[in-house]
Amino acid sequence: MTKLRRSIVAPIAAAALLSTVAACGSDSSTDASSSSTAGSSGPPSGFPGGGGPGGGLQTFTAVDLDTDGENGSDANTTDVVTAATAFLATLDSDTAAKVSYDFTDNESRQTWSNFPAQQVPRKGVALSDLDDDAKAAAMALVKTMLSAEGYAQVQAIQEADDWLHENSASGTDSFGSDTDYYIAIYGTPSASDSFMVQFGGHHLARNYTYKGTTASITPDFTGTEPKSFTIGSTDVEPMKEKAGTLFDVFDSLSEEQESQAELSDTIDDILMGPGVDSGEFPETQGVAVSDLSTDQQQLVLDAIGAWVDDAAPGVAASLMETYKSQLDQTYVAFANSDTIDGESTYLRIDGPRVWIELVNTRSQSTPNVHYHGVYRDKNDDYGSTNPSA
Repeated sequence: MTKLRRSIVAPIAAAALLSTVAACGSDSSTDASSSSTAGSSGPPSGFPGGGGPGGGLQTFTAVDLDTDGENGSDANTTDVVTAATAFLATLDSDTAAKVSYDFTDNESRQTWSNFPAQQVPRKGVALSDLDDDAKAAAMALVKTMLSAEGYAQVQAIQEADDWLHENSASGTDSFGSDTDYYIAIYGTPSASDSFMVQFGGHHLARNYTYKGTTASITPDFTGTEPKSFTIGSTDVEPMKEKAGTLFDVFDSLSEEQESQAELSDTIDDILMGPGVDSGEFPETQGVAVSDLSTDQQQLVLDAIGAWVDDAAPGVAASLMETYKSQLDQTYVAFANSDTIDGESTYLRIDGPRVWIELVNTRSQSTPNVHYHGVYRDKNDDYGSTNPSA
């Protein structure tokens, strides 16, 4: 089989795309009121991972979210509490009421998606509804939760949405770094009691749950449309490291390893996306990392790190130590196309706890495919170790 081939995506000329169709999930024929269906038993037929092409239509699987997940340690919880309290202090009473939810409001905590917020309404308040001081405080909170690299990626994904606002042929009013991104807080920020900060919008979902000095940083969705674009004279590739490190893994496989890693199923989008919260993950398939060389195993760790290291350094290091200890029980797999620009190329890392998916999905705003990616932890999504249908 042909090796997975990495290529350089040429910068896209904005003016040439003004007449293209809408971006991911922005088809005007979709009824926004029906895209969020609380209480449904799973994703609509034909929509893997709650989405289908474009991904992310919101459904809910009723689950019992506890706070006993095997979360990462060494979280910078005190700093997050300080930043969250400062943000809340900038809000008037009406806005604070929109931002704040009970920690036990599990359905609201599960409301996240990679669709534009116009199609899948989010909880919380849009950045565009905040004054300058409140918006700055909100982003300071997000920055505190993340590493420098993780925050830079948030900014790049938001820039991609600004690009779509300027260049997508329809749905442009809903795109943008202010209008399409929301923030919500569940529970009272506390150095000891459980609380969660949720931030996201189109192609982004950060769900960070804190309990004392531990933290859960999943479910986490990062994607981008387009895959690369130009601002002034600067080329921007929001998913360059995440995609690049994953493709490095599969580029390294021998023909025999590739045959073991290849899935027979056709996979159109991420499988464990919005609304897939029962804790039931697909059957483990692929080639065992224990059968790879030492250098290849390091490539797998590098790929996992590209996702985990978005979080603040302490909790990221703690989780990476766990995932490294489970590397011999981890598998890598791929499906569909074998190229970085191939439509529906699908890559996966599946361990006892770590789950990472990346897929090329058809773009509706540019001539190219774009990325959807999800990182989940089987033992601590939402800080919970016992999701049950």
